[in-house]
Amino acid sequence: MKYSGWGYIDHMLLACEELETCLSGIKTFEDFDSSIVAKRAVVMCLLDLGELITGLGEAEISLYPSESWSRLVGFRNRAAHGYFTMDYEIVYALAINRVPPLYEFLKIQKAKMQD
Repeated sequence: MKYSGWGYIDHMLLACEELETCLSGIKTFEDFDSSIVAKRAVVMCLLDLGELITGLGEAEISLYPSESWSRLVGFRNRAAHGYFTMDYEIVYALAINRVPPLYEFLKIQKAKMQD
């Protein structure tokens, strides 16, 4: 079932904000890799974000032409079905490279909705 347009944008924004909080104080992959709490929390935020993305329609997806959508959904599938084989370098890379630009895009979309 597809979500209604941007009906879950607040949840997507929250997942991005929580991920940002989880990475607070983390400066390097080594910092991240040494914190089981950060690793587990970031995985859950990415999983939530990927799940929410699966419900977006083509109209929403087309507004942000990027591999980020498919990579986050692919990660969600991997995290949900193969957790114990998690590659934390990929988790970290997604969290610091893919989510921040997506977060900025979502904030812009939210602002447009409020206009």
